[in-house]
Amino acid sequence: MSESSILQTITATALIGTQRQAFTPISTNGNLGQLLANVDTSNQESALLSTVAIVTMYQQAGQLPITNHQLPITQPCELEDLPHCSDQTSYYLSLMLSGVHQQLLPELLDRLANLGLRVHETSLPSLLDLGKRQADLRESISKGLGKRGQWLAAQNPEWNYVAAGDESVWETGSNAARLMWLTKLRLQEPHQARQLLESTWKQESASDRAAFLEVLGNGLSMADEPFLEALLDDRSKEVRRVTVDLLTCLPESRFCQRAIIRVQDLVKLQCEGNQSYFMVDLPEAHTSEMLRDGIETKSNNVQIGDRASWLLKILASTPLSFWSQHFTMSIEDLVKVANHSNNDHLILQGWIAAAQLTGNLVWLQALVEFSEPELVNRIAEKPLADSLISYLILDAPQQAATIHLLRNSDLAFSNLFMSILFRNKKIWDEQVSEIILEVIISTLDRFITTTRLISNYWVISEFIRDVGKYISPSLIPAAKEQSIVVSQRLQNLTLDSENKSEYRELEYMKTTLHKSIKQFVDLLQIRLEMLDSIVPATI
Repeated sequence: MSESSILQTITATALIGTQRQAFTPISTNGNLGQLLANVDTSNQESALLSTVAIVTMYQQAGQLPITNHQLPITQPCELEDLPHCSDQTSYYLSLMLSGVHQQLLPELLDRLANLGLRVHETSLPSLLDLGKRQADLRESISKGLGKRGQWLAAQNPEWNYVAAGDESVWETGSNAARLMWLTKLRLQEPHQARQLLESTWKQESASDRAAFLEVLGNGLSMADEPFLEALLDDRSKEVRRVTVDLLTCLPESRFCQRAIIRVQDLVKLQCEGNQSYFMVDLPEAHTSEMLRDGIETKSNNVQIGDRASWLLKILASTPLSFWSQHFTMSIEDLVKVANHSNNDHLILQGWIAAAQLTGNLVWLQALVEFSEPELVNRIAEKPLADSLISYLILDAPQQAATIHLLRNSDLAFSNLFMSILFRNKKIWDEQVSEIILEVIISTLDRFITTTRLISNYWVISEFIRDVGKYISPSLIPAAKEQSIVVSQRLQNLTLDSENKSEYRELEYMKTTLHKSIKQFVDLLQIRLEMLDSIVPATI
């Protein structure tokens, strides 16, 4: 019997009491057994306490080292080839590891990696433990570990999310390590990453297949199309959903071409004098081919019937480029025609769904600019698709549309606004930072000037509190200066309302917004100090 088992037995007896259950002398092997055999059992309570004392002392005495020379000897860590960060940077890192301003950790680690620096070895265990608990930090953590951190991670199975430097991790690593390795490989060698996934596809669980498949959104191309087309027959519904989302982003795919064939006879342009609008026919029947392409038999929307839901799904799967080519019209003209009073609302709903799924900001800009206010509000309520937007490459038209949408006051702080900003962190350049700072300052200034209730002030407050971590570093001093000014104005604001209930809510709103802008300033300050501290140190 082991020492832990003995203590469990003694604890159980002690809890019940020796008067209700007699204490039975413990027998075990070895030196511990010999000591326990000498316990005087004439007094039950004394025997129990003596046994506890002996077992506890035996545990504290330790044990002899293992002498089995057949055990593998761990190879020592290679010498570091990167200098560690400065002591001041290590201080900020320790703060974050303790939970203070932890949202800045990815930026700190990424900056270290970009400058060819690593974290100090004293921070490695805590950093690796944090990555074990928070999957979203693992990629950034892996960048700043250095050789010693990589070596240390290999010694502890709980830290094996840190991907090895070769393809063996795909065969032997944990799910987290394999996902990191596939993501890294997809960035460097897209075709090789897909082939690696194909090689083990049949052995993967449904949840792993879906997670691995989403990685293909990065660098998605027609080279992936044959693999994805076959996955429309996968037994997992989630895998089929991700596959449909990916294929929707490939206009030349067989999937999209089937959508075009289905829709081109269902939507017709009707012209009456100077008026133009779209006429829509609903699909007559549901087929097995439609089901394979993700078009469900029954509508999951209580507001539209089954046939209308089929058309809506077909429209969402049809490449947006098709419409301009098919009707020889610009995006703006198409949207204007679709907003005609005689038009079927399904057309606009389908285009909105397609634009949000594929992250087509040029189309969203036109839909917002040339649609009725009610429809604009519905567009604002829907965020961009989760799985693909972070992989979007913003070319010049997309960048211009991004700026236009962010400057649209009707979209400020909406779900669409938030998803544009936070699902693709690469857009946070100086221009976007200036726009967001202007939105924040103008919103607070409007409240100070009018002292009117803002219906979604808690959303605005949370946004202000968190957005400081994204502001471009070059803009931090100016952002801090402007925010301090508006913070002082908020603090000095005198509220006046005869309605007591309204006054209390205004007071609470003022306090909440002031607290948020102060936290915004504090975050900017800590970022400024942290970034200034990142300078090379000795190895």
